[in-house]
Amino acid sequence: MENMSCALLTDDQYFLLYLIMGVYFGPHLKEGRLHKSALQRHAEGCAEYQPNDLAGSHIKTVVMESVYYYILRKAEPSLVLKQDLLLQYIHGSLPISVQCSGIYLQFDDLFPSKLHPRSQFKNQQETIDDIVFINNPETDYIKAGDIERFKRLTGLEDFLLDRESAMQHVFVDSRVLHNVKVQETTSKPHDTIQHDTYPDGNEPSNCTMPFSCSPVNASPLSYDSPVPAQMTGSYSENLDQGIIFLPSCPSKEEWANLVATVKCGFALTGSAARGHVGPVLGLMDIGESEDSYLFRVSLPGVRRDERDFSCEVESDGTVIIKGVTVTGEITVEKYSQAFVMQSQNLCPPGPFSISFKLPGPVDPQEFHGTFATDGILEGIALKARRRRS
Repeated sequence: MENMSCALLTDDQYFLLYLIMGVYFGPHLKEGRLHKSALQRHAEGCAEYQPNDLAGSHIKTVVMESVYYYILRKAEPSLVLKQDLLLQYIHGSLPISVQCSGIYLQFDDLFPSKLHPRSQFKNQQETIDDIVFINNPETDYIKAGDIERFKRLTGLEDFLLDRESAMQHVFVDSRVLHNVKVQETTSKPHDTIQHDTYPDGNEPSNCTMPFSCSPVNASPLSYDSPVPAQMTGSYSENLDQGIIFLPSCPSKEEWANLVATVKCGFALTGSAARGHVGPVLGLMDIGESEDSYLFRVSLPGVRRDERDFSCEVESDGTVIIKGVTVTGEITVEKYSQAFVMQSQNLCPPGPFSISFKLPGPVDPQEFHGTFATDGILEGIALKARRRRS
């Protein structure tokens, strides 16, 4: 009894838990049906759905935890549940006071376990069937007083969430470690960036060329090389491009002298010299685990603004990346100065698209990813499971 009494929450904690789970999550019905949250369906008196109405998807409980802690990132620490209590609520085992039992629905009341069974993969990741995250929920049915209370307790101005930031919120026992943002919040539905971080192929070497891009030969980079003063006549004309072959490994001093003789030249040593020669935009690695696919795509010089960048994952495993490169300009303006570039070895500016296919079908609802400042897009997509008959 003592442990149970200690687990009882305050009214504000119950209120936030109930509203977050009921407003931002709803049953995932088949295509063609508008996603409504559990509380919206309850308020509108929607007909009870049946197993054959469900889409056959699944959501990781860690995503639900991430959304909860993301929403409460600005709230008073005393309002935020510890992770074990949050999981008790999701599992339907959190004790609830008599006063609150008639006000706030339990998780199993919002999502009956017979329609939303739980399962666990071999990597110990727990999932719940047919629940969808709604980052821009309808709130017309919520009482004005409850909306104001929610804003006051959370410190948020409205109910709209950045989808990727909420799903990628990193925490340890309710304490945030860091928050990786893939895109800024947008109200345009077609601008949603779907990303993932871990998935792919049987033979990653076959995936280094983006299928939707024109093939580019890995020809040597061109340099504007000065000609030594003693060279005259026809040899004084600059070569368009060239390669130097060294029959033996040079010393550090010889290596430095070689680089110094080339205007705007550079040297690669160590692991950098072991990579692919040629264009680096679109190079990728793909991996596969028990239940997920991982991909990493090199996108140096690509604008990370959500208005110009998108990554979509389709159910058959097709990944489509579209964006704009901002490198390779002839003139670069920085800090009220204009720099005339003496070389343009980086990818030229302009729009691009990359498409490739993961080894198998995936669940687009379970795709999460990050596009970090290092220019690497990393995504993880959960493998699709067979739909229930």
